[in-house]
Amino acid sequence: MSKRIAGPEIERLIQLLAKVPGLGPRSARRAALHLIKKKEQLLSPLAAAMAEAADKVRICSTCGNVDTSDPCMICTDPRRDAGTIIVVEDVSDLWALERAAA
Repeated sequence: MSKRIAGPEIERLIQLLAKVPGLGPRSARRAALHLIKKKEQLLSPLAAAMAEAADKVRICSTCGNVDTSDPCMICTDPRRDAGTIIVVEDVSDLWALERAAA
């Protein structure tokens, strides 16, 4: 059994950060400490941005993209050729293609 060194709120923050792809327990601890040390500059704005994203982000019913509108900005772009589609495995692949085409 590991000894607790921080309050339950900090432990929960670390546990949740550790679930982010690319962040293991040690990286999550470092990130949590950094966020806490920069509470006004980082932690509070990040918490607000995450709450807003949780409230407003939707999955596009047309293509599966993640956006704040449904249909998404890609599907409603009049410059797109509606007769052409591309199949991708994940939204991150879609975003990579969009960045490359910009």
